[in-house]
Amino acid sequence: MTMKKVLLIMFAFAFIMTTAGCATPPAAPAAPATIKETVVVTQIVEVEKEITPVAQPSGQEQAAPLGPVTLQFSGWNYDTAKVTDIIAKYEAWVGTQAAIPVDTTIEWTDAGYGEFDTFITSTYAGGGTRDVLYSSDHWLAKWAEAGWVVPLEDYWPEVKNYVSDISPFSVQAMTYNGKLYGLPYYSDSMYFVYNQKILDDAGIAAPPTTWAEVREQALSIKQQGLSQTPFLVGLAPGSWFDEAFYAMIYSEGGALFDVNLEPVFETADGPVFTMVEWLATAINDDQIIPKKVLEMAAPDVQQAFKNGDAAFVIVPGYMMAEFNTPGLSKVAGYAKISMMPGATHQTDGFTRMYLLGNAAVEDEAKLQASLNLIEYLGGKTTVDGVADYHVAKRWSIENGLGFSALPLWQDPAIERRFSAMVDTNVMQAQKKLTQSKQGMSAPWFAEWISFVRAETQKALLRDETTTDTLEAIKQQWIGLKSE
Repeated sequence: MTMKKVLLIMFAFAFIMTTAGCATPPAAPAAPATIKETVVVTQIVEVEKEITPVAQPSGQEQAAPLGPVTLQFSGWNYDTAKVTDIIAKYEAWVGTQAAIPVDTTIEWTDAGYGEFDTFITSTYAGGGTRDVLYSSDHWLAKWAEAGWVVPLEDYWPEVKNYVSDISPFSVQAMTYNGKLYGLPYYSDSMYFVYNQKILDDAGIAAPPTTWAEVREQALSIKQQGLSQTPFLVGLAPGSWFDEAFYAMIYSEGGALFDVNLEPVFETADGPVFTMVEWLATAINDDQIIPKKVLEMAAPDVQQAFKNGDAAFVIVPGYMMAEFNTPGLSKVAGYAKISMMPGATHQTDGFTRMYLLGNAAVEDEAKLQASLNLIEYLGGKTTVDGVADYHVAKRWSIENGLGFSALPLWQDPAIERRFSAMVDTNVMQAQKKLTQSKQGMSAPWFAEWISFVRAETQKALLRDETTTDTLEAIKQQWIGLKSE
């Protein structure tokens, strides 16, 4: 349209600053912006001729990247070569393909998994910070309470849209004080695995469904000379003890704490008492479990099972990949999973996650890059025109790692990968009966569970009664809670 005598024209242009699957930082932490933030730009233009409307940007065009920024990113040193490659791909993606691009450089530091909590604690105690970091579920409360990590949903509310896609036990594990703190890196359940060949040779028609049947079958296998260590479970003091201990308790319907973090387990009766007693009897009287399990973690159990030393083990699901790989395992083709024996068949699950460090929120560009990184690693992003859980899928296919993103079960590549090593119907059924570890929402959980590991061994060796052990465990919790 032509306008001959116009001095001032005001145009308002609204730009929607997002595409599906990209996190957007807030204007200020006190009032987090949504992922779909509308910015209105007003221009005053002097004209003395016909006005041509300003062209809207095409779907392929993007604003100039924010930054440059450098992110401090830390995790444990598992498959460092793959982590390095993922980081390089992220740096290229976030500067060119992200809906809000950021010129980003990642500085990666790592430590062993067993030392990682100490590494992070020492970093912050020495005045250091992190922008993004790995965590395990049992460290979240401690780190959040210290202020080292902040609620992800406070800076990116739309992260809660992922909840329907994530395994419920992982959502629980990543939640502290009612707020979601992260997205999952890897999650898994503890599974009951058996050697089909040993069962066949022993004349056993089906794997056990109760702990009484586990004992009965293990005794028969040992008496027939098919295995001197029919049942193995990692009970060395450490994080793998926690997973096995909770799995066996949950299998009998046991509970440790209520919603108010009050201990509810009995010290002379009930599922917790029953399972500790069952283990003590299996180790000392029946000798179907060797005492060396008190020095074994899950990887040690994995190696023994691969060698054909045991009929039954409790291990995380990712170990099935090696169990059934010819050349790596003597039992390849014979390792099977069944539902966890017990009254409820429930089991324990654990979640490793990506968290937002407190340093990330100090700068808008750094915050945006950090949110982009967490979603790129743990969420669904569009890379080269394809929207997917790219990184979780890669870890699953290439390393056999478990995942929390439920839609991945519909992926043909995932199905091919996992069905080659396990009955995925049983695996998914067990996942649905998986619980996160009770008590982890307490900041003192890490200290308490360390006490539990050492104290429980006393009962398993019959150095003290199960009642005395459970009473000590309960009083330790009560004391820590009151501090």
